[in-house]
Amino acid sequence: MLAPTVTRRLISSFAERGPARRDVARQRLAPLTARELDIVREVARGHGNAEIARRLTMSEATVKAHVSRALAKLRVANRVQVAILVYDADLL
Repeated sequence: MLAPTVTRRLISSFAERGPARRDVARQRLAPLTARELDIVREVARGHGNAEIARRLTMSEATVKAHVSRALAKLRVANRVQVAILVYDADLL
């Protein structure tokens, strides 16, 4: 259990970072093309390449290429990091 003063400071700290965190995430996602954004949204929803291909009517190879380019542009190592950015940007 936290003291009320600590709880207030903690909530205040997170509330202050909310919009700034969203803005930073959106700036990081800005270099992506519209199609890459479609793909990373699907990644954030937890879909695999085959499911994304079916949902967006494209080949699995094309999805893989878009995911690879998005990872490189965002300078992240994996799909979880992509999902965190999408959630932080409030794009779902």
